[in-house]
Amino acid sequence: MTTDLTAAPDPLAPPPRRRGRARWIVVGAVVLIAAAVAVLLRVGTGGASRPPTVQNQLADRIAVVLEQSTPNDHHQHGHHSIGDTNAVKGPTLCAVRTLGFEPAEAKTVAEVRTVYAYHLCAIVEKGRAWDFAQKLSGPMAVQLTEPMKIEVVEPGMGFQDRVRSLIPAPYQEEALKELLDEDQMRDLRQRFEDAFSKA
Repeated sequence: MTTDLTAAPDPLAPPPRRRGRARWIVVGAVVLIAAAVAVLLRVGTGGASRPPTVQNQLADRIAVVLEQSTPNDHHQHGHHSIGDTNAVKGPTLCAVRTLGFEPAEAKTVAEVRTVYAYHLCAIVEKGRAWDFAQKLSGPMAVQLTEPMKIEVVEPGMGFQDRVRSLIPAPYQEEALKELLDEDQMRDLRQRFEDAFSKA
């Protein structure tokens, strides 16, 4: 009688590998990494996770230009309250809400020539928390030329008349409300707090 030793399990051999579980762990890790990258890319465009509509893309593009503007640029846009245009100021953080654009039937950013929007910018300066930070805000018209031509409605007496002369009728009511949406406001304030803590 001969014994077949190949059929008997080796007690010292490692347990059989479970490929099914390892494969699902790898797939899950890849999905999580891809989701994290997508969120980072979207947040990196200047705002909270908002759908990439033409309105949101225009708002993000204008916010970037405003944030890169010098005090002199802001003064030329119509923000005469900025003070000394030669003074060195901290970073400017902005949020923009698109009210409308021309041509109204544009389906892509490349087709848009003029944007009507509301913006709020806060200048980060040491010792000036959010409530005391210098802020620039208001309705504006933006010509998407190179460089962009930005015209802001100045505050003060005659503000409503200036809004009506710069902003077309379909967007005037929203322009006079002077509001960002809650997500934009929360995101701008958080970005400000982060920058202020490093100032």
